[in-house]
Amino acid sequence: MPRPIIPRRSKAGKMSIKFGSCSGLLVMACGIAAAQNPQIASISDHQWTITADVIQGAITIKDRTLGVLLQNAHLYVNSPNSRHELKQWQAQGRDGQLTIRTSEPATGWSLEVGENSLTISSTEYDAELIADAPAPPTRILARLMDAEGAPVDWVGTSEVAGTYGGTLTHNRSFLPGRNPDVMYFTLGQTQGSIFHSLFDRETDTAIDFGEGVAMNRDSQNPDLLKISLPVNGSRVIRLIPNYYTNTLGVPFYSHFDDKNFRAAPMVWSSWTSYYEDVTETDMTVNADWIATHLLPYGFEYVELDDGYDRTPEGHSWIEHWDRNKFPHGPQWLTSYIRAKGLKAGIWLVPNSYAAGLRIHSGWYLYDKKGAVVRDYSTPALDSSNPEALEVVQRVFRTLDEWGFDYYKLDGEHALPKYAPPVDTTRLHDPEVDFIANYRSRLAMIRKTIGPERFLEICPAGTPLNAIGYANSYFNGDDVYNNWQGMYSLFSSIFANGFLNHLLVYVMPGEGIELGEPMTVTEATRKRKQIVIEIERDREEPLTGFGVTDAEARTLVSHIALTGVAYPLASVTPELPDARVKMLQQSLPTLPIIPMDLFSRGTQSSWDKFKHVQPDYYIHHYPEIIDLKVHAAAGTYDVVGLTNWHGEDAMKSIGFADQLGLNSESQYVVFDFWNEKSLGTFSDHVELPVAAHDTRVLLIHPVTNHPQLIGLSRHISGSYSLLSQNWESSRKVLKGVSASVPGVPYSLWFHVSEGSRLIGVSAFSEDKIAVPVETKTERDSLQVTFLGPKTNVTWELHFAAN
Repeated sequence: MPRPIIPRRSKAGKMSIKFGSCSGLLVMACGIAAAQNPQIASISDHQWTITADVIQGAITIKDRTLGVLLQNAHLYVNSPNSRHELKQWQAQGRDGQLTIRTSEPATGWSLEVGENSLTISSTEYDAELIADAPAPPTRILARLMDAEGAPVDWVGTSEVAGTYGGTLTHNRSFLPGRNPDVMYFTLGQTQGSIFHSLFDRETDTAIDFGEGVAMNRDSQNPDLLKISLPVNGSRVIRLIPNYYTNTLGVPFYSHFDDKNFRAAPMVWSSWTSYYEDVTETDMTVNADWIATHLLPYGFEYVELDDGYDRTPEGHSWIEHWDRNKFPHGPQWLTSYIRAKGLKAGIWLVPNSYAAGLRIHSGWYLYDKKGAVVRDYSTPALDSSNPEALEVVQRVFRTLDEWGFDYYKLDGEHALPKYAPPVDTTRLHDPEVDFIANYRSRLAMIRKTIGPERFLEICPAGTPLNAIGYANSYFNGDDVYNNWQGMYSLFSSIFANGFLNHLLVYVMPGEGIELGEPMTVTEATRKRKQIVIEIERDREEPLTGFGVTDAEARTLVSHIALTGVAYPLASVTPELPDARVKMLQQSLPTLPIIPMDLFSRGTQSSWDKFKHVQPDYYIHHYPEIIDLKVHAAAGTYDVVGLTNWHGEDAMKSIGFADQLGLNSESQYVVFDFWNEKSLGTFSDHVELPVAAHDTRVLLIHPVTNHPQLIGLSRHISGSYSLLSQNWESSRKVLKGVSASVPGVPYSLWFHVSEGSRLIGVSAFSEDKIAVPVETKTERDSLQVTFLGPKTNVTWELHFAAN
């Protein structure tokens, strides 16, 4: 069942908490008599409860919806050389105001509540409040939309506008004023000095503490942040209820339930390599290849797109399968795919159904001229008619019985609301609430297929009204199979990435093309004619097919580091070994969550793509993807540095200003795609990036002992490492890794000048020794073994150099 839904409200509620200096507070505070100083002073007004323990010198701030916002809050005054905690409190709560007087030095503080506001003031300009902020996985660090930044437009596709004369879905967004060229993500409970906000996933509430705040994870309890709030003249902290619905413009909010799908899916689709001419043989050939090359790396779904049932009247989904192209039928196909260890998916448009039109004309929508409304060249159903809903239910029940596990629903929206030609007076229920009816229909579909089937929805450019029922949304334009054709995929990631794993998974496109460059003449010999014709319609002049090695690296890097759904659309048996390795090293998808909670705007238009080459295409794609990781492999950053231009360029990454790292630390940088350590750096790293390429760097703070800095298995540097531990007394670094049987598995370590390797060992779970090879280069050590069928425990023994 879907999670509870928080609907969009008409007016945004905002809560502000203001810190400021107040010269009159000391006089006011001195008027509080000692006899009026209980051990506990508190106020409870509106949604707030604030309690001061004068013996402990600590404040707790609670919100009725969020629970504890700050706890163990202590008051300080800073001087150029020290920080002094304020003691000897006297406190009193009265008339919605909590006042505090301290001694040594004498200061006055006020915490005054009002409707949706809390104002905190102090007599000291250099005052500071230091507290613990609960931050479990349901309350995440975030960068919120910056209304002072450059405005951009988050817009849906033009499908409804172009097909029915409907309107485009627009929501205004802004690029951040600081670091607009960086996009942040997290894997685990992380931190960074550039973040000063939290987002509560259960309540759709943002908490903005303002610039200059320091938030660091408690070393003993990762569910707590140690937060320092300087009071420099004034400070406003805002609570923003209904952040996604009111601020960002998403029509519904539902805390995403990932119980059945812990990470975004990995899906091969038949669409852009075969279009409607796909055959049973095309499906089985690709399924065979994926089962051999990608299944051991976590790949899941093989999806049959359009082309299996089309008739002159349109689609009927479960009737009239084309037996010339699919001679064995749908059940045979799903059984074949499942026998390979994969799961079968299917494309359909459940708003439409052709088979009942001649007998059951009352099931359908009609336009104002009396003609039946069509969706994807198929008569469209009237969802206000219970008999039409029974048809939809029968379609999904049948497909489910046939063995499909993944459903891609296209043209999926409330047609009577978003298609102006529909004559609503002819609906079975002319008074129906279109959106409520649409969501009721989705609830029926979900109940029919159950929570363990994956539901991808393409809204045809309409608002995302399926939040709470959909597992993923494809809210972007179709891709096609060359570099320029992939730009709509990038646009979809950067426009919609803020939704991913928080409300729904983001499906960025039908599939990435990883085939090698191919001329139009060569493609004419190797591809179906429909593929050439469609690409020629999308691009003028048609430049060819496939992508370079650099472009392939950029594609897999951006998919893997952002945590969106992993779409693949190549003719997989043609992929060269180097591209296959790229796929394998970027699979599976991981439970990555965005930290940038805003759209970067949609720069996607078929007409623009058709006439503008990439070097001249203006967009807001980030130059840097920063994935912050806290896992068994350590606490570090995986940074994708992209050159979107057609010429090689020098690029730089600032550790403190762009990544929010400690400016006083040294960092060791590992180059993932080139499989080597670049050495240690203190402030930034500068390096060349080839045209359309992405350098992926793992940036670890240097420790005082040998440390793991990279893995060959996965671009994240964390997947496959189950545990590691440094035993300082024995000078042993020990870990457990999960490898792919029969495939070389490498680990890279940074070894400081004070240590030297004296021994390496590795054993499988059944205590059988695993042969190990080592390679040393400067301060880098590479350890490689061939993956057995079980996990491997490895040990590295060191001695003082």
